[in-house]
Amino acid sequence: MSLFERLEHACAAFIERAFARTFPSDVQPAQVARRLVAAMESAAHGDPDRPVAPSRYEVIVGSEDFARLAEDRDYLERQWSALLNAMARRVGIMFLGTGHAVVRLVERADLAPGSVEVHVIAADPTLPIKPPASKPAPTRYQLRMLKGVPQYGVYPIVGATTIGRNEESEVFLVDPSVSRSHARLEIEGTALVVRDLGSTNGTFVNGERVYEAVLEVGDVISVGSTSLVVEAMDA
Repeated sequence: MSLFERLEHACAAFIERAFARTFPSDVQPAQVARRLVAAMESAAHGDPDRPVAPSRYEVIVGSEDFARLAEDRDYLERQWSALLNAMARRVGIMFLGTGHAVVRLVERADLAPGSVEVHVIAADPTLPIKPPASKPAPTRYQLRMLKGVPQYGVYPIVGATTIGRNEESEVFLVDPSVSRSHARLEIEGTALVVRDLGSTNGTFVNGERVYEAVLEVGDVISVGSTSLVVEAMDA
């Protein structure tokens, strides 16, 4: 699986969580999010091991959609920007100038309802590349259900946390394709580690089967027919 194929798995998890609710417009924010990631990838250039990309992006919609999305504009701009920054970190893309991506929703009167254009605002190539400010690694994590039962389950990770069909598991899943003791998560220092416990159907992280793996915020753990996303908990 290529780097950008792994990126697509992480992108899908972020989008499913951020844009799950319905918005009052023919514009589909989840589809816009995928187009933004594709635009960032296309605009990235330079050293393949350390590509750079412009930091400014515009989502252009017609007046009718712009008005309908007015109440959600701040939320959408934040989520679209967060998506680009998270995905860039995963593949090592650096942003010119500011060091982080910014997405703005823009109105254009001549666009029909439902029409969307995504524009990359070209940056001055002489601008210095400012690496994003480093953030301390989380020390508290939780899992949030993306697919499975219970639909809106949230599971704090405290000590050794077992995922399985055994009712004594900290993450108890009603899923016949999950083993009774399927996988275990533990915080080791500041790292969150998942280990498969000899499950029948395997443990997957972002679509790849693993026996042991260090997890990052935004990673998706799949066991049986169930998928859970790793999140940082507020201190």
